[in-house]
Amino acid sequence: MSKEDTILIKIGVSYREGMTPEELYHATSVSWVIGENRLRSGDLKYFCAVYNNEIKEIYNLNDYEKDNHPDNKGRFILFGKIAEDPVRSKLLDLNVRDIHRGSGNPIKYVKMEDLLSKANNDGQGETETPDNSMKSIFMSIAKNKSEIRTLSTNKPIWITNFNEEEILVETESSRERFSQGEEQKPYAAITYDYLLTAWEEFLNVRTASSNDFIKTKGRSRFIMAFFHELPFVDKLVSNNTLYIKLKEFTTDQLPEASLEQTMQLLNDIINQDIDPKEISQKYKEDSIKRLKLRARQGLKLLGFLNGEYQIQQPILNGYIDAVNKNEYLSKLMLHHPYFLVIYQTLSLLKGINRTDKLSLISEIGMIIVRNSKASNLMEPSVSQYRTRNILNWLRETGLVNEDWDVLDDKLDAKYTLSTSPSMVREDKSKIFSINEIIKHINQYIASKGFYYPKEEVINLFLSLKTKPFVILSGISGTGKTKMVQWFAESLGATEKNGQFALIPVRPDWSDGSDLLGYVDIKGDFKEGPLTKAIKAAQEHPDLPYFVLLDEMNLARVEYYFSDVLSVMESRRWEDSKVVSSTLLSEEVAKEEVTLPTNLYVIGTVNMDETTHPFSKKVLDRANTIEFNRVELDNLSFLHDLAEVDSLVIGHSQLASKYLHLKDLYKVDTEIIEKATSELVRINKNLQLINAHIGYRVRDEICFYLAYNKDGGLMTFEEAFDHCILQKILPRLSGSDSRIERLLRELYLLFTNAEYQEDSQFDEQSAIYPKSARKVIEMLRRLQADGFTSFWIS
Repeated sequence: MSKEDTILIKIGVSYREGMTPEELYHATSVSWVIGENRLRSGDLKYFCAVYNNEIKEIYNLNDYEKDNHPDNKGRFILFGKIAEDPVRSKLLDLNVRDIHRGSGNPIKYVKMEDLLSKANNDGQGETETPDNSMKSIFMSIAKNKSEIRTLSTNKPIWITNFNEEEILVETESSRERFSQGEEQKPYAAITYDYLLTAWEEFLNVRTASSNDFIKTKGRSRFIMAFFHELPFVDKLVSNNTLYIKLKEFTTDQLPEASLEQTMQLLNDIINQDIDPKEISQKYKEDSIKRLKLRARQGLKLLGFLNGEYQIQQPILNGYIDAVNKNEYLSKLMLHHPYFLVIYQTLSLLKGINRTDKLSLISEIGMIIVRNSKASNLMEPSVSQYRTRNILNWLRETGLVNEDWDVLDDKLDAKYTLSTSPSMVREDKSKIFSINEIIKHINQYIASKGFYYPKEEVINLFLSLKTKPFVILSGISGTGKTKMVQWFAESLGATEKNGQFALIPVRPDWSDGSDLLGYVDIKGDFKEGPLTKAIKAAQEHPDLPYFVLLDEMNLARVEYYFSDVLSVMESRRWEDSKVVSSTLLSEEVAKEEVTLPTNLYVIGTVNMDETTHPFSKKVLDRANTIEFNRVELDNLSFLHDLAEVDSLVIGHSQLASKYLHLKDLYKVDTEIIEKATSELVRINKNLQLINAHIGYRVRDEICFYLAYNKDGGLMTFEEAFDHCILQKILPRLSGSDSRIERLLRELYLLFTNAEYQEDSQFDEQSAIYPKSARKVIEMLRRLQADGFTSFWIS
């Protein structure tokens, strides 16, 4: 029969939440009344720190000595080191209430085998091995993902079923082969053992291309797409080769202090005016100084301090003003990349017991976290300690429950984060109707002393909602730049909070480097102004961000903006979110840069001898809005003009709902059929000069009309009139009889009347009066100069 070989030591008041294993060792090993005969026998192999009936740390007992202090007669000091796994991982946080009862003697002797048996029973069996835990994650992905996309070609792979042994997947080609009788079934069965083999291959190289999956060759496209669903796996393109890679962090990105200790230091900073940079000078005792330095690191992780430990006053003010401070902290935590990875991973671990969660998250930490002072990966003891800290932070802020299950309903959008300058502000946004938003924008612009008809505001709003790239054209001085600035400002986007950026275009821009950035002579990437705006928008996807390219045709747009236009066209749905292709590769920019869905680019243009015309490639990809009408004598709107505050709206209220016509077809076939019927009539005439429109223009016109219909903003004819003026007429130019014939035919379509040079235009009777008026201008220019274009007025 085995003997009692383990000492349970209740450490009581000497315990503090977040103590390191070394601190617990000092609290546990010193001066206890222990039977000397037990120590001499050599039976005792372990000693454990117990607090609140839970084992907080386990140590191997290597040696002991008597405490020679006169007041400590009969007491012994213990020497040892942290126990190794699996003993340690099984016993940490084990509740020993039924073993170590009472509040008397803090010492209790037990058998290690009894503790391990209890741990197995409490944990509902053996702790899962890493392979079994990864299998649980793979099963969770299969359960929650009906479709994933290949990383290189964005082709769908459907997960049609799964069980305890395998996942059934189908592709377009497998379905086609099945339908043609070439295969007996449309799916392939991929076992979890196969995936685990591929996982081992991936871990061996950490950054893997399809060529690195040797044992699992033949399924690499599915494997790479499937592994990319993991929160701790990224993708990158290098030398035209696609890779998946493990995300990497350093230990200084993981909290070392408890949340309680961290917030205590924050309260000291607030109430005692402590300078965080002076911690070492403020606290002289080594143990207290270590705790405060660790707490300071926690404040840096949360964003209260910057890299130089300077207080970030906007974030601190937000915390002070917050009614629900835990909710505020939870937002800050999920803004930190490692906390977010752990939180997202926990969401895949529902149904797994607490012990196994700790084990798996610790395993992941040992895979993706390196020592901040060296290149080696995090040690098991450090990983378990830091992981437990993170899990407790998440629990104490209400992001997870006592079993570390994600509480989706606990996290709301009460607080949103903004950048440049860094700040946290209470989100005052709520859901407004489109009519309420447009009315507000119109009133806000008027309050600045500029008058635009409400229809112009509606048009700009719908154009941005249709596609996040709009061109404003017109003579100089009509307020195009101010219109954009105040439009953005009315929705809470300003230069001050980083949600609005004005980028003046220079005539010497010949490629994208001035806008996006370049690699300097030292090999460092220097961010361009658009890249900075992109990163700011990516930081806070719930807010709209606006970029104004002022006088964007001073340089040739195709030269410096073509990469952005191409990536904008790559937008697609992925996991119910809109994503784009890579704009800047990790090889160039040190991290992959894509176009965020909450970034809206608006260009202003003047058409004169100093500027360049647009190609059809550019015009096809934007709504072109003219601002030429000026009503200098309209002063009535200035009477009793009141100041109007900005309205903070979420990005969702400006975001596109449709990317492809099939998205709209599911909800409104009528608008598509009606618009297509009109476009077919117009296209027949446009073919005369080879200026007929394609699918892209048709789709975007349909989206514009659908958003207009949803908001009840204009009649179909009024909205379609804007579409013709913005998407079709800007493509027209010429100097021969064909352009004249085309314009006359279009006038007939738009008015149901023949064009007569000397007749008075009857706007009231025209179907599409704005487009008809523009056609008249173009015909008159053709007759006067022998050449015409949309851009000449």
